[in-house]
Amino acid sequence: MQFFSTPMYSYDLLEYENTRLNNLMIPTDIDECMENRPLPCSQHCLNMVGGYRCSCEPGFRARGPRCYDLNECLQDVCRSAQRCQNTRGSYRCIDLCLPGMVLADNGTCVDIDECSLGTHECKYNQVCENMSGGYRCACPRGLHTQDIDGPCLDVDECSLEVTCQHECRNTFGSFHCTCPIGYRLLGNGETCEDINECTEQSVQCGTNRMCFNMRGTYKCIDTPCPAGYQRDVRSGFCLKTCLSNEVECSLRPFALEYKLVALPSGVAANQDLVRLVAYTQDDVMHPRTSFFTVQNDTGMPFGLRDDTGKGVIFTTRQLLEPRIYALRVRAQSYADDSSVEYQTTFVVYISISTYPY
Repeated sequence: MQFFSTPMYSYDLLEYENTRLNNLMIPTDIDECMENRPLPCSQHCLNMVGGYRCSCEPGFRARGPRCYDLNECLQDVCRSAQRCQNTRGSYRCIDLCLPGMVLADNGTCVDIDECSLGTHECKYNQVCENMSGGYRCACPRGLHTQDIDGPCLDVDECSLEVTCQHECRNTFGSFHCTCPIGYRLLGNGETCEDINECTEQSVQCGTNRMCFNMRGTYKCIDTPCPAGYQRDVRSGFCLKTCLSNEVECSLRPFALEYKLVALPSGVAANQDLVRLVAYTQDDVMHPRTSFFTVQNDTGMPFGLRDDTGKGVIFTTRQLLEPRIYALRVRAQSYADDSSVEYQTTFVVYISISTYPY
């Protein structure tokens, strides 16, 4: 609320009296402001020699001896967003509030929270959301309405572009992704991760068997060491224990190594899968080694090539069929005179998952 004053306006009324001059008599002024009844001025009267003057308080204008209220609102004294209210001797500017707003005690416009007051007109299961100067009726997350005044209906997010890696299950107002048995859902809520049952469940397969963790499951694989071999505790290899001067012993491979490879479905052709390395008795990679397959089923989707002393198993076609393959690879390492110095046998188990993850 603002109060303003206005300039003072005055009106002079001089009354002159004829004074009789008698010989030695002195003329005497009459105080009209005190002696006249009724008072000559409506507000302030100022006596003067031979007359008097009328004046008005701020906010009034003199018209003759009378004072009249000055309507300041006619002079556009308030801002455009305010309403001018004339008062006696002054005026005040009142803020205009937009719809949905109310004038507070401090003279400012504040929002009306229709949602809290319950004055909204939201229907069914719509949610009232307060806004400055109003409100809106909205549907909870995961719901939508087919028309403005209609109820909120469930959105089937699974029919939209959701990014579940395996399967999407719609729920009322939401959805969630699921994974096949043997997988867990990662923290992003979309991606599936294989569960390593062998380590997490501490699977004990028994003597001469290995726990083969595959995508979505596991299997205990037979990994026996043949007669004349003993399993090395550190590496897990089957190492030859027979006497080297025996003819039959000298013809046997130096070591037998089992390898387990778990792959998702859909691995493309010409993709390298495993690198095989043959080591000497001193646990050093033998630089002159050739690799070739032995006793393998025909039609396997795998190939083998030498690569700077290593053997590389690669795909020859896309892997689509869920199954387990067993490849047997022989590595021959040669001495400087090209004679066979070491032989190593690799048994490689390759599993293909039902799922591409």
